[in-house]
Formats: sequence, structure tokens, C-alpha cells
Amino acid sequence: MNEDRESRMEDRVATLKMPSFRSSIFYLLSSLLLLLAGCHRSAAPARSASNRVVLYCSVDDVYAKPIIQDVEKKTGLRIDTLYDTEAAKTAGLANRIRAERNRPQGDVFWSSALLQTLLLKREGLLQAYQSPAAQDIPPAFKDPQGAWTGMGARARLIVFHKQNGLRPPRSLQDLIGVHGTGISNPQFGSASDWVAALAARWGVEKTLNYFRSLSRNGVRSLPGNSVVAEKVAHGELQYGVTDTDDFLEQSHRTGTILTLSPPAPNTVLVPVSVAMLKGAPHPEAARKLIDALCAPAIEQELVMKMPGVLPLRSQSVPKEVAAIKGITQLASSAPNDTARWPAAWDAIRDPLAQILLNS
Repeated sequence: MNEDRESRMEDRVATLKMPSFRSSIFYLLSSLLLLLAGCHRSAAPARSASNRVVLYCSVDDVYAKPIIQDVEKKTGLRIDTLYDTEAAKTAGLANRIRAERNRPQGDVFWSSALLQTLLLKREGLLQAYQSPAAQDIPPAFKDPQGAWTGMGARARLIVFHKQNGLRPPRSLQDLIGVHGTGISNPQFGSASDWVAALAARWGVEKTLNYFRSLSRNGVRSLPGNSVVAEKVAHGELQYGVTDTDDFLEQSHRTGTILTLSPPAPNTVLVPVSVAMLKGAPHPEAARKLIDALCAPAIEQELVMKMPGVLPLRSQSVPKEVAAIKGITQLASSAPNDTARWPAAWDAIRDPLAQILLNS
């Protein structure tokens, strides 16, 4: 706002004709005040209206906000951010983008998951941009046409309570026939990515049969991965399928009573994704923001700030993540099958919702 006032002052001064001695003195003093004001502000790049960018973000704000502030300082961007809720994660903002298709309001979608980003691409709501900062991201975690880029990923793993004397499940199949299993509602967030990936890898009918088996044993569909981890920690559930970040966050709160099964061959990685929106009102600033978010230093910051997020590059991870057996090899061995997720999701979404409704 200070810059706008200063710009208007300069415009008024510049349009004066035949300046008098008094106006010349006024111009000199005004320029001096502007110079002093500029020196008083931080040494970060100057921000202007052209540096404004609107970010739609479903990454948890407690982790995203410090990163956004760092990006603002480094780039001079003025980032106006709209966040989503835990229960409606990614789907809520994706639906907003759809509603605004004829008059886009956002520039960049920074999603905590991938499926909704893939669906937006299919609907023609993303603008291709291949950031030079993402050249070393593995092909499995970026769109070949540049519609989206991954930056860190979470793993979907089985969590259970140490003190219940339960046998550690070796795979998702071990949960069949077990009472007291919880999952996050697959209609939202990373649970949607999980079931779409399973359907793409197993086939739709095998995946539906798997969830029918869970349903017969009373699987509970809960409003968020954090709720799943919390209920397992408190003994309300025997097993849960959740994300690594929610497992670690709940472990911090409750001590070491939670544990994870080792990653299985079908373990799904859900990448955080960033994409430019079609018709972005501030395209240059949008590309600048994507470049910043895709930089190795920012991915490393996300990995260190958000528990359980794995780097897609060969970077260091916190000790608590490295301690999870087999976790650090997941990114390098992930199948390149995300292009098949949308069609698999189309086929499984409604029948799966009916199965879980009857459980």
C-alpha cells in the first residue's frame, strides 16, 4: 500500500508542467523521502502490483505459512493465499477453481495431494509451465507436458497401537478379517489419491472387493487422516491407514505408543503438487512463484518443517523419518502411473462410496 501511495505521488509530480522553484524543491524533497523510505525497508526485492500473485493452498497452513513468507522475502512477490479445511482438503479448492473457470481468480494451486490436480488438468483448467527449477525432479513426479510438478511426498502406511500386542500387518491384505480398522474418507484429500492409485495398480474390481471385505468387518470411514491416527493412538481403533505426516504428528502428542508397518511393495506415495491455473490473472508472478516453490531449498524446507514428507530429490530427511525402515527408498522406486489415476478414480468413486456407506 505504501508503494501505491508513493507511485501516485511520483505520477502527480511527473505531470507538472513548467515547474516553479517551489515545485522543484517539493520534487527534490519528495524524491529524498522516497529514497529514505526505500532504505528504511528491508533489503528484499521491491514489491509492486505486478508482483501480486494469488495462491490456492491445501498444504496445512502451519507448515505452508513460514515457507510462503520465506518465498515473499526472497522473490519480492506479494502472495495472497487462500487455504482449505482439513476435511475438504484439495477437493474444496479444486471445486472453487472449477466454479471460477470462466473468470479465474487464482494463479497457482499448491495442493497437498495430486489427484485433484490431475483431474483439473484433464478438465483443461491448468496452464502448462515447465519450471527450470524442477529439472531434477524424477519423471514419476511431474507431468510430461508441464501441467504440474511434485515437491515432496507422503506415504500411505498402516499404523497400529504398540501396547495392544497386535501382530504387525505386512500388507493391506492383512487388514482383511480384522475388526477395528479406520481409513480417512476416500472422497477427500490424500485418501482419494490412495484408492485411485490402488485401482490403477490392482484393477477396479479387485480394489472394490478389497474394500467390500473391509466393510464386512466394520471399517470406519473418518473425516481426515489425523482423526484416524488419533483414534488408533487412543485405542478406539486397532489399525488405521494414514499418511506419514499424521502418524508422526500424533506420535509427538502421545509418545511412542504408535508404530508403523514397514512399507509394502504396493505402498502409495502421494506427492504434494504445484500447478499454474489456466487464465491466471498474474501469469508472470505465477511462474515466478512456481520457480520458487520447485527450488531444491524450498522442498528441503518443506521436508524439514512438515513431519513425514519425503524429498523427491536426493536430500536429507529428519531422523524420525529416516528411522522408518524402508521409507527413504520409496521415492526412487515409485511407479510412473499417475496418468492412470483419473480414469481409475472415475470408475471407483461412486461404487466405493456406496460400499463405505453400508459399512
